Amino acid sequence: MRIRAPYLCVLVLLLTAPALVHAQLGGLLKKKAAEALKAKPTPPAPTPAPTPAPGTASKGEPNAPATAPTSEPKAPASPLDISDSDLTNKANQVLRELLPDPERGGDWERLPYIGGRVVAAAKALDESARLAFVEKVGGAFKTLVMSDTFGKAYADSIKQEHEAVDHGITGLVSMEELLKRKNFAAVEARNNGESAAVIVDNMESENAKTLQLLISQNLESWTRNAENVNRKDRAKYQKMVRDAQALQALGTSDLQKLRRGVAVLYSMDRGGPDTEEALYALRDRVKLESEQLAWDQYNLKTVLKNQLTAFVALVPTVDFEAATKEEEGMVRFVKPAYERKGQVWKACFRAGKPVSMSAMQMAQAWLKEL
Repeated sequence: MRIRAPYLCVLVLLLTAPALVHAQLGGLLKKKAAEALKAKPTPPAPTPAPTPAPGTASKGEPNAPATAPTSEPKAPASPLDISDSDLTNKANQVLRELLPDPERGGDWERLPYIGGRVVAAAKALDESARLAFVEKVGGAFKTLVMSDTFGKAYADSIKQEHEAVDHGITGLVSMEELLKRKNFAAVEARNNGESAAVIVDNMESENAKTLQLLISQNLESWTRNAENVNRKDRAKYQKMVRDAQALQALGTSDLQKLRRGVAVLYSMDRGGPDTEEALYALRDRVKLESEQLAWDQYNLKTVLKNQLTAFVALVPTVDFEAATKEEEGMVRFVKPAYERKGQVWKACFRAGKPVSMSAMQMAQAWLKEL
């Protein structure tokens, strides 16, 4: 399975960075401190009513106004304003299926996209305004992500993308974890279950003609095994031959019985369950466990914990006093090792220590609630 680990708090942190100059950083900010950037607009001069053409107005009646009175003109939108839909869009961006791009710095895709107009506005804020802004946007973002509406939409999305469903099954671990624990008996059982599920799913997609062809193609070898007196599993193959012949007699009249019967024959041939009830019960259990494992990995609470924990661990590693130099029109770190750091590390450097530490404290507080 693929594992996502975008850094949630970087969304907040990047919005306030005073030197976001990279071309790929661009688009999410919220109101607050933006007011410092807004000048009160000068109301436009009223438009005079046009002079009516001769003969168009009745004698003694006043001319009608050219336009009805309107509300006060709206101030131009600040680049730091953001709507709920913008917040939702960015929440989805950093929480759902954004995988790192190794060719662009490893964790590049973990960053939200911030536009140039917003960058310019953010750079104009002083440090206290940026800190206030972190708190404002972080609170709004947290409220959104923890809402029932967002949670339901997120659960629906991972059900579609990863077949992740919470069935309340506890104690399951991934195949990788079973191998790590060297629990080979559990690994074999998991493999056998998944093989049985594949057999059932494959047969459920076949038509009657194909199923009859599968029976005829295998019946000869099953019959040889049934007639081999030296085989310890001879009785199993004798049963398989009888069942196969009974299915052949059905022709194409009962598709469901054919699908289930052939699935059992293939299962028996591979050492799996030898009854329809056992085979389909195993398939159903495997499906539930697979969906639960996907849920355990991709559910919102787990993803949030992973992101917040990673961010809390990252911030203290940033050298906020690192020396930089201009080279070929780009600002680069003097230390080559810092140039090899990921984009999230570099974003924290750009934002500065006060903002980064504030975002880290927010992450720590959020983690305690989770």
